[in-house]
Amino acid sequence: MYRDPMTTPAPRWAILDGRRVPHDAATVHASDLGLRRGYAVFEAFRVEQGVPLFLEDHLARLARSADAVGLPLPRGTDGVGADVHALIDANGPSVTAAHVLLTGGPSDDGITFHTPTTVVTTLNVGPRATAPTGATLISHQHTRQFPEAKTTNYLTLMRLAPAMRAAGAIDVLYHDGVHAAECARSALAIVRDGTLVTRADGVLASVSMKQVVTVARERMPVEERAIPLEELHGADEVLTSGAARGLVPIVAIDGRPVGEGIVGPHARALFAAFAEHVDRYVAARRGSAGDR
Repeated sequence: MYRDPMTTPAPRWAILDGRRVPHDAATVHASDLGLRRGYAVFEAFRVEQGVPLFLEDHLARLARSADAVGLPLPRGTDGVGADVHALIDANGPSVTAAHVLLTGGPSDDGITFHTPTTVVTTLNVGPRATAPTGATLISHQHTRQFPEAKTTNYLTLMRLAPAMRAAGAIDVLYHDGVHAAECARSALAIVRDGTLVTRADGVLASVSMKQVVTVARERMPVEERAIPLEELHGADEVLTSGAARGLVPIVAIDGRPVGEGIVGPHARALFAAFAEHVDRYVAARRGSAGDR
């Protein structure tokens, strides 16, 4: 049937347990353990020019998250990777991001899982920023139950969302009263005396921060360790990184300026280096796309 591209929107597809289905049909049952118990893990990442950014790292983290909460990964990382590429191929060049959800699947008693469900869908995100723009955070004392797993439990963030919006902040920084941990949707790093410091233990292993650290090691000393709150508050620069926003300089936390309260030189340099790193990644994958 002929579809006028000027009047009829293109169909939007999802991948449900390896099958292509209309996006609106990518549903789970009311008894699904992800819905009933929050028993689910996920990954989300940008897609640029048909290339899912750092897909291999996201798939590896998905497997680690599933293992951490005792959730099988029926399709394996290879199967999920194939699903991601099938999603991109089905939806065409308009895809800007993808979301992979692994849930506990339907359960008769609300606790026993039988066949987990894998859903891969598209997300709509804006274009990657071309210049660093300073942002702010609010902080909150909170420790995630399974920090090494990217679960769907964002209850604390959802409860704090009104306060975050009222403050004009982009994220919530979690801490335990002594050390800074991570943000609800991004990883944290500071710059102190020319050294980049980020936390590796007791937080989610950030795919984007891994890339930032990679480019930073070529330019400055890097330490991966705990960050005391006193050191955070005395930092010359603070930055966050996440799959959607990339590297973001933080100029204030809880209304308190970071350093001089402006985007610092290290953040600017790392932003440019990270952008070049992403561009090289995309170019290399586009060149080998025919080998899939």
